[in-house]
Amino acid sequence: MAITSPSFSELVLDIREDDIVYLPSETGFFETLRKVNKFKPFKLVFLLEVPHPSRAEARRKLVEALDWMMEEGLLDFLDSPPTIR
Repeated sequence: MAITSPSFSELVLDIREDDIVYLPSETGFFETLRKVNKFKPFKLVFLLEVPHPSRAEARRKLVEALDWMMEEGLLDFLDSPPTIR
């Protein structure tokens, strides 16, 4: 990943339903995001890529994963909670 814009304010992560279960175990990735945020604060956005019939269930799973990650302090570097789109 390369961030070349000096004026970005959001970092959008494209995520599929199958990836949600692995998200909490990506501690190294979130440590990297923490370091980037020190130099250029950003809002973290998860773009949920799921077919319409299972979107509600996938969103629920993502919310649960993000809640757990917030409780564990993996996202405590953010100024605001992550957003799901």
